[in-house]
Amino acid sequence: MSYLTLPKRVFNSPLIAFTNFEDGSFVNLIKLNKPYANGVSYAVYETTKSAFCSNGLFTTLEKAKEKFNLMVKNGSLESSIMKSGIIDHSKPYPQNTTITYQKKLSHATNYKRYISLSN
Repeated sequence: MSYLTLPKRVFNSPLIAFTNFEDGSFVNLIKLNKPYANGVSYAVYETTKSAFCSNGLFTTLEKAKEKFNLMVKNGSLESSIMKSGIIDHSKPYPQNTTITYQKKLSHATNYKRYISLSN
């Protein structure tokens, strides 16, 4: 079984929902800025250690949310949930928001973006 490598466009699109785990892993639900012609408009990006988790691309928000919730459930079996939330893009990020760019560890020089909300 191969692991889906998400396209670069996913990492330049806004976050809808996130879950951060105590071991540093996370699951993100992302809405693509520019949907694909085949209807793919949403992505789930995860870094959990669960063997039952994987990235995914979806045409509907309902299917993407279903996958996101399943990945959160599976990830929580490996590590406790530290923080979870839904991003409201109609308001600016809170003052304590840090946007971190993590260099991708592969032959490509893409950067992964994730948002950390700390109290």
